[in-house]
Amino acid sequence: MTSEEIQNVSNLISLHPPIIIGTLCIFMYIRGRFLEDMRKVNKNSTF
Repeated sequence: MTSEEIQNVSNLISLHPPIIIGTLCIFMYIRGRFLEDMRKVNKNSTF
């Protein structure tokens, strides 16, 4: 990548922090639900 392309990408990222933050929040929520479900399955599957 040229320095101009890198500058363009960094400008685009800096213009959309709410989208990035929202995506991270959704990912962490889905991950938390998955881990919670896995804990429930592990508790119920003991013999």
